[in-house]
Amino acid sequence: MSMNEFPRSAFRALLLLSLALPFSIAQANDRDGKARIITQVAKPAECLSRVAIQQIDGKEKFVSPQAFELSPGRHSLSGSVAVDTTFCKVVRGRQDVRVAPLEADFEAGKTYWIGYDHSSKNREDWKLVIWKVE
Repeated sequence: MSMNEFPRSAFRALLLLSLALPFSIAQANDRDGKARIITQVAKPAECLSRVAIQQIDGKEKFVSPQAFELSPGRHSLSGSVAVDTTFCKVVRGRQDVRVAPLEADFEAGKTYWIGYDHSSKNREDWKLVIWKVE
């Protein structure tokens, strides 16, 4: 093998590896049989605040505040919220805001971003939402 051939073959091997790696990671996530839940990414300009999940299916749970895994199926999630008012100003009125649980079906191998939507002027419409799924 000449010196000119080695860099090309090494480049091809790296290219194939880089193409296969994301597929391998996706397969590993599917094999784990879990959904990934991300709760600490806020989108203040869209009135989406981050949330700390404290209950899953009505039971107290300690999960990572950044992200955690969940078995596939229908689940109820609830917790606490710190409303980010950077871009979405809070309307005057009652200060206590009840956070109703989010009930949703979660699929293995998918990632769900959950936040608290406080875009409505009516506080009764504020709720936990899934704002992105990959």
